[in-house]
Amino acid sequence: MKFYYLTLIFFLSLCSDIVKAQNRYDTPAEAPIINTYVPMSHEEMMLRAAAAVWKKRQAIESFAEYSRTAYFYLQKKQIGHFVNYANAALSTGHYNIQLYYNLGISYYLLGQQRKGKRFLKKASKKGFTEANHALFAIKKKEALSYSWFIL
Repeated sequence: MKFYYLTLIFFLSLCSDIVKAQNRYDTPAEAPIINTYVPMSHEEMMLRAAAAVWKKRQAIESFAEYSRTAYFYLQKKQIGHFVNYANAALSTGHYNIQLYYNLGISYYLLGQQRKGKRFLKKASKKGFTEANHALFAIKKKEALSYSWFIL
């Protein structure tokens, strides 16, 4: 009987160590908490606002430049260069519905029908009716050509 009590006490002491080992991460952190709020100065707020305006203006200017270059290549019937510059224009965060439409036609002519349909659907969702006509022509298995572009 004594042996059973000793083994029971031994196992209970082991269990308490196991419980401690499992809960050692539950202790609260002893990091100092500093609750001080330092408001921005007027100059700092004005600088941040001016930086945001400058960044937006830069994005608009680069969108216009990329779009201009893209349509220059489209007029010269260099569709691959048009796609590169149109994607660069769209990466600025601004968009033009006509650019989506022309990009969809370009991808379709380059043999990437899935991407072409995706851009045509984007233009259609934004309310560009010519995109609906192009999607209908694709559905009817008509061949698209350079004449579908809107310059």
